[in-house]
Amino acid sequence: MNIEQHTIDAVHAELIVRIEPQDYNERFETALKNYRKQAQLPGFRPGHVPASLIRKRFGKALLAEEINTLLQESINKYIAQKELRVLGSPLPKDSGEVGDWENPTEFHFTFELGLAPAFDVALDSSQSFVYHKLNVDDELVARQVKDYTRRYGQVSSPEVSGPEDMVNVLLEELNDDGTLRESGLSGNTTMTLEYLKNAEVKAALIGVGIGASVDLSPEDITGNHEELAQILKITHHDVHHLHSRFRATVTGIVHIEAAELNQELFDKVFAEGEVTTEEAFRERVKADLEKMFQRDSDWLFRRTFSGEIVNRTTMQLPDAFLKKWIVAGSENHVTPETIELEYPRYAASIKLNLIENEIIRKYEIKVGMDDALAYVKDMLRERFASYGIPVEDERLAEMAKQTLGKREELQNVYDQLTETRMIELVKANCKLEEKLLSYDDFVHMLQH
Repeated sequence: MNIEQHTIDAVHAELIVRIEPQDYNERFETALKNYRKQAQLPGFRPGHVPASLIRKRFGKALLAEEINTLLQESINKYIAQKELRVLGSPLPKDSGEVGDWENPTEFHFTFELGLAPAFDVALDSSQSFVYHKLNVDDELVARQVKDYTRRYGQVSSPEVSGPEDMVNVLLEELNDDGTLRESGLSGNTTMTLEYLKNAEVKAALIGVGIGASVDLSPEDITGNHEELAQILKITHHDVHHLHSRFRATVTGIVHIEAAELNQELFDKVFAEGEVTTEEAFRERVKADLEKMFQRDSDWLFRRTFSGEIVNRTTMQLPDAFLKKWIVAGSENHVTPETIELEYPRYAASIKLNLIENEIIRKYEIKVGMDDALAYVKDMLRERFASYGIPVEDERLAEMAKQTLGKREELQNVYDQLTETRMIELVKANCKLEEKLLSYDDFVHMLQH
């Protein structure tokens, strides 16, 4: 067997594969023998069909199968040995096959290759990116302070909800047709009616009693993705891919006479004596809010960085090859018009993947099993803490190992940690232009 590589341009190449009888004869004869053992033809006992008949009736198909397997193995080995950075998979050229299947001797096959382009990514002070942050202003701090005074105020349970009351609700995930999803996501939370943004949802929950319900979207529950993750018992990452609607059923109504803003309240919210003045209390509330929304800021930055780095990085993809490859791999017929319409988005995805891999290689970003175990342990600890359940470290370690024993879960954790470290690298090496957003604008950007 002989494989020759012909370079067409920087991102296109061809492989010409020459296969001689000595390359495939042994495999072919073995395939014939194996097929004969299981062949069942009228007039013959199973496994006793004459070899000549098997060769005559099924030889061509078996030979094609063995040569195809040999081609795949040989090309993959060649690509690995030559360290070729291919995009997609090699495509056979219709006009590149030479050989006689009726009287097989030597065969020639030609395959098209799409090659990854050469490019560089520099993450240093010459690069500047916008980093969006929630502007934790006095209004937002005042709202949180008011929440604390209500949380620790005098509680009563009226039969009908008022505009400033809180309602305890059971959230249940819905199907697209509005029916309850079997084994869907669910959780209990408390909704403060005066802060609800959706006027229809707000109106539906004022003046009602226990058992009333309203259908709503996740963003109607809270704009804080970390809080929503805890309510629904999912990860912060999963929240960003949550598109279902939910049914909120009232399970309780709470009316609160707000507590006074004094030392008694400070000691209930924070550790006793840790905060002693109203000014210090508001400063601590502000710091906690900024920390709480940090993950959302990082998620936004990941999204905006991806778009920016793709636009700034010059590279030439093997567009002609990739379009052919998409058509070849599509289960349904794809028109040229569809390819032209969808290809820019597909090309951007490939570019981002190439850029991320280059960043990982160039800056030696590595994630190990110890990192994955620590990450899952922290995630499990937070999840149990949200229910007020303490769990020993040894037990968390066992649960983390069980979780990572599943290949898909392990890969997801590795991907998330790699992504996190990449963003940390960008934030550390590049210039960040912080842009403060109002609460409404921040939530809107998260959702769109």
